Amino acid sequence: MHETARRIPRHTYLGLFVIAAAEAALFAGVKPVEMYFTPLVWTGYILFVDGLVARRKGESALTARRKEFFISLPLSIVCWYVFEGVNLLLRNWSYHGLPENTAARWVGYAWSYATIFPGIFVTAELVESLIGRRLENRRRLDIGAGVEKAFFFTGCVLFAATLVFPSPYLCPLPWISLLLWFEGLNDRLSIGSFSAMFRRGGYGLFVSLIISGAVCGFLWEFWNFWAGTKWRYSVPYLSGIKIFEMPILGYLGFMPFALECYLMYRLARFLSPWDLGPDVLGRGWEPRIPFEGPRKSPR
Repeated sequence: MHETARRIPRHTYLGLFVIAAAEAALFAGVKPVEMYFTPLVWTGYILFVDGLVARRKGESALTARRKEFFISLPLSIVCWYVFEGVNLLLRNWSYHGLPENTAARWVGYAWSYATIFPGIFVTAELVESLIGRRLENRRRLDIGAGVEKAFFFTGCVLFAATLVFPSPYLCPLPWISLLLWFEGLNDRLSIGSFSAMFRRGGYGLFVSLIISGAVCGFLWEFWNFWAGTKWRYSVPYLSGIKIFEMPILGYLGFMPFALECYLMYRLARFLSPWDLGPDVLGRGWEPRIPFEGPRKSPR
């Protein structure tokens, strides 16, 4: 790879500056920054981490796949409203310190929600650049249509239970059910599923997304703790044991959340009106392949 391709992009430094400036302004009591601290700091984080990806790989979402990056922003907003809809029933979190002005409030909503997918995906791409090769070309799993259907219908049943019997005690069900439902549906449509990756012996993206969910979850809660406009949780399990605003068991939900974000993105991208190319992580739209048995080790 040419040395010029491995230079640190300018937006890497811009991202670091945005993070540092936002935190300094927050503690200085600058009101607009208190109001928009979460989307501000996440914008800086996305710029910074994307630059690290470009430094390691020679390309990134913002240097080589800008169209897909910007498409992911409205998709992130739309997909997050699925979870907001579920929360109307379960009441597991609520927002505090919101702007009184309606327009300012909706700007904050849109900006914050637009950073969810990019934050998860740039982190996953960075992690995958570090560990992904070791997790590719491994043992292939025989995941047939029966498993695909089981995922889909189990997800339907669990999600229906959430809607029919809404209770804060059922808060894990939406995260589990949607992961199963989207995995089964995406696999059926051959538009990007983890089952398809496992059939090929590829585990890099799966593991990278899990790690990304853990990292982003911690940072979401860390930065939210200091923000003027923030969310708080109402979770019935070990609610008194918290790290920042999040009850400790809630951190387990960020890992499956990152997985379902990628599945939701792939489905939404497939249904979107824009032409399909490599996705925001640079992955194509491969046709489904049948299970071909375990890969034989070379002699």
